[in-house]
Amino acid sequence: MEYNFSTLLNLDDIVYTIKTNIKYTILQCFTDAYWTPTKVQEIIDGIEESKEKPKGEEYIWANEDVTVYSNKNGVLLIDMISQRGGETDPEKLGLPLTHKELLTFLEDFKQFVAENS
Repeated sequence: MEYNFSTLLNLDDIVYTIKTNIKYTILQCFTDAYWTPTKVQEIIDGIEESKEKPKGEEYIWANEDVTVYSNKNGVLLIDMISQRGGETDPEKLGLPLTHKELLTFLEDFKQFVAENS
């Protein structure tokens, strides 16, 4: 999985942006101005704690653009922007990942946020 992080200045806010290839476009839904390393770590902790949880007891994290579900089966990201736009095809709305894939992304993102705060 390839991704690049960058920042933009919007008024007085630093916006943390993510660019990916087409398969992982949903990760771009993490783009926001209000990230802190602590906020990213909270998601990492939730995913780590959910690795043995059964379906129905999963960890759920969401913002207005993406929802993350994590349980013993892995991680599923749902593109809320596309869903609000009327998309109903689960293949286009969801991105299944392994715990390791999303945790690696989030650790890299947390480091980028820390270095650019």
